[in-house]
Amino acid sequence: MISWLCFLVTVAMAESARILAFFPQETPSHQFIFRPVIEGLAKNGHDVVYVSAYPYKEIPMNITQIDLSKYDVNDYEFEDIDLMAIAETNLMVYTSEMYSYGEIMARYYVGNKEVQELIHSDQKFDAVMFESYFYQEYLSALIHKFNAIPIEVMTLGDCAWINEMSGIQDNPAYQVDCKSGLSGNMNFWQKLYNVYVTTFTILSSYYYLHYTQQSLMDLYFNYTGWESRPSIDILSRNRSLILTNFDHVFADPYPMAPHRKDIGGINIKPPKPLPEDLQKIMDESKHGVIYMSMGSHIDPSQFKDQISAFLEVFRELPQRVILKYDPEKAGEIPANVKVSKWIPQQDVLAHKNCVLFITHGGLLSLSEAIYNGVPLIGIPVFADQGKNMAMMESQGIGRVLNLRNITRDSVSWTVREILSNNRYREASLRRSKMLRDMRHSPVEEAVYWIEHTLKYPFALTPKSTNLSAIEFHLIDVKIFITLALILILYILYFVFKIAKNIALKAIRKPKQKVN
Repeated sequence: MISWLCFLVTVAMAESARILAFFPQETPSHQFIFRPVIEGLAKNGHDVVYVSAYPYKEIPMNITQIDLSKYDVNDYEFEDIDLMAIAETNLMVYTSEMYSYGEIMARYYVGNKEVQELIHSDQKFDAVMFESYFYQEYLSALIHKFNAIPIEVMTLGDCAWINEMSGIQDNPAYQVDCKSGLSGNMNFWQKLYNVYVTTFTILSSYYYLHYTQQSLMDLYFNYTGWESRPSIDILSRNRSLILTNFDHVFADPYPMAPHRKDIGGINIKPPKPLPEDLQKIMDESKHGVIYMSMGSHIDPSQFKDQISAFLEVFRELPQRVILKYDPEKAGEIPANVKVSKWIPQQDVLAHKNCVLFITHGGLLSLSEAIYNGVPLIGIPVFADQGKNMAMMESQGIGRVLNLRNITRDSVSWTVREILSNNRYREASLRRSKMLRDMRHSPVEEAVYWIEHTLKYPFALTPKSTNLSAIEFHLIDVKIFITLALILILYILYFVFKIAKNIALKAIRKPKQKVN
């Protein structure tokens, strides 16, 4: 009996893995995707080393935490961000700013003492998890350093660059990049714009990959033996598994690489009892409750005119309103509006009396609203928010308000339209059923595929990821065909020219006299 137990323990130890979860940035909305995955792995007996500037207060079992919160880049570099300017910036400026942000993240989150000690250590890992396609491709050096199985975890899925790196080329005719602000239902001019967004995204990403990102990799990952490291172009495509916070419920389905697996809705948790004051509001509101939040990173006080327009409309409604806003910055608040700096969002949305969610359009907020069948009004600010809300509007779940054009009248019409027309609620409930109808939870799905790739590394990775950009896009073949066609046309031109000259000489040749 004892020998049998020892055998079982040995088998269990053999099946457990040591995994580096390298998610250093302090971005709560991103960490809400990563944490359920690493917690699921820890529960299955794997040893996880978690690197983050958004640390656990109570560290779960089997997780070792490297706390980088004292290096929080947002505390030093981004105290006074003009969100309105970000909302109105063009694609070129936005891309440049985001890669600049990636450089700053590298300085704080990779160049610090704790991470440099890890990079230069002799620690061993079976797998390394990270989010590198978010302007941090330099993190791909971790694959070479630890000779570990690479697992990418992405907070969004509908991005041309992610598809490019996974070995699948985008088709702008029906696939929309997350920065486009478009849904899949496009007219000719929208398709033309989508071609521009997709092309610019891929070309600019390659540019920054080979210059900025390669330089950052060489600067911060100079461990012993780094000289044998492949180029960043090769390393950034080298993934055994890609997990994305995506689901066809949120957006139109499209072809994906076999080693990419969707875990959309992984942030959703079972509802908990609300604080007493909020529970009272939710339970006693006969006409329902409107919930408004601009997310964890957007300070609504930067949009005082827009918020004032909403407050004027709220004052006239029979519904109660819960508004996520700092009370010290809110000013005069209508009697039917409850203002709080922090709101347990999922628990409010899960309550049966929540009739409308007014949101910035972040993917986590959308998934929570859809899961609970709550219709939406979106006020996108930047990144994928415009595209997310365009998709929701095309699916009949809500309406979009342009941040710059918000007025009392536009707010009044939109809010009353959603509240008075039941089709929005019905569309949201239909999507809710789709999102809930799954064989396994997103956490179970993520853990299954990670354990699968630990046992069978690169079993699902397509051949296309081994190709360079030139080979992948057949640029060399296209150039050869183009040159061949030019040569053929050139030859045909001269053949035609020679034949023409011969014909002309024959016509001009004088006729011989007949004796």
